[in-house]
Amino acid sequence: MYRRIAAILFPIAVIALIGTVVWGYQENQDKNSVLIKAENQYQRAFHELNFHMDQLQDELGKTLVLHTRPSMVNRLTNVWRLTYAAQSDLAQLPLTLMPFNKTEDFLSKVGNFTFHIGLRDLEKEPLTDKEWGTLRALYERASQVQTDLQKVQSQVLSRNLRWMDVELALATEGKKMDTTIIDGFRKVDKTMEGYSEVDWGPTINNQEAREKQQYVRLSGKPATVQEVKNKLAFVLGRPTTRGIVVTENRKGDFQTYSARLKREDGYMVYADFTKKGGYLVWLMFDRPVERQRLSIGEAQNRAARFLNRLGYPTMRAISYDSSQQTATFTYVHQERGALIYPESVTVKVALDNGEIMALQANDYVFNHPVMKQLHRPRLSAKQAEKAVNPRLNLEKSNLAVIYGEDGNPVLCYEFVGWLGDDQYRIFINADNGREEFVDKVKKADTSKL
Repeated sequence: MYRRIAAILFPIAVIALIGTVVWGYQENQDKNSVLIKAENQYQRAFHELNFHMDQLQDELGKTLVLHTRPSMVNRLTNVWRLTYAAQSDLAQLPLTLMPFNKTEDFLSKVGNFTFHIGLRDLEKEPLTDKEWGTLRALYERASQVQTDLQKVQSQVLSRNLRWMDVELALATEGKKMDTTIIDGFRKVDKTMEGYSEVDWGPTINNQEAREKQQYVRLSGKPATVQEVKNKLAFVLGRPTTRGIVVTENRKGDFQTYSARLKREDGYMVYADFTKKGGYLVWLMFDRPVERQRLSIGEAQNRAARFLNRLGYPTMRAISYDSSQQTATFTYVHQERGALIYPESVTVKVALDNGEIMALQANDYVFNHPVMKQLHRPRLSAKQAEKAVNPRLNLEKSNLAVIYGEDGNPVLCYEFVGWLGDDQYRIFINADNGREEFVDKVKKADTSKL
């Protein structure tokens, strides 16, 4: 009887053993395949980071010697694009357990600085000595980072170092491993500690200070990668998310997703979304713009329809800047007749076919949650006008909200007028008649269209 049972069970046991061996071998093969794929991805991202940092240093150097406006704008656009690419490369490396926020913060600020300068008309408002000094400091800092990264790259290539070992070393405590790559990146981040000495100017400093404070007030749940892909596809009017790549930026003052898409014509589209709520912060791509076919008025209509499709509330165009066959419009939120200046967006339109080439919406995204409901002004427009210089030839007035010196929203009367050939905006506090702010209008007023 036992022989009969053994005769039956033995073949079954052999088959089971063979199956287990085959399954184990297959599992090991699959695991090795995953590890090889991850290692290849890390190696590619690291070498592309070096390549992009080399180009970034070159482009910053070129901005220091250029003088003409078109060439300067092209170089600044390239710098912005390269900082974005370098941040994307860093996001793909296994450095989440190691502090590397100083380098990421530096790249982010370089991108913001060059982006803001590149948007304005440098013929009417050229680089100041302070801004040129900032570019010089950025060039020197980028040169040092480039040198440090090249040393790490040389060691990686000569010693066949693996990034999977880096990930294991970061996750394992007390185990001796080769930390050449980790030490190299720590040295790079140490170099970035001095970046705070760079004078970024009030625009970047104030913007980032407000964004840090206001990110926590954003509404909505954390967005997923797929939700960000869907949102970018909607913004671009694409029926599918195919080709859209999204990376989650590491922890900092506020978390964001960076998205990119290579279009069918070969040009890259870049965008950033907040992780909380999934709000679009900015969008940009660059391509040669052909002969102008649209008027400024037609381009303004395209920009307005774009904002309306994205679900922005009542927005009013207050100024525009036209150059290089493109038109850039500044819109602010209008509520009950008052212009809410902190809630502004900038839209860049190509004048050859009306395509939207850029959207800068961080002011609206981060300021909208903190704007309080408008209250009734204590002063009338006539009473507030008494605080305006009588030599100013007033053209129009309306209610507006701006940030006061204490950083809080202030309800004002905005008076627009001329002194000679120059146009000014004067903001008078609607409650106490105090002069809050004076702004010289450098861009064309859209009311003239």
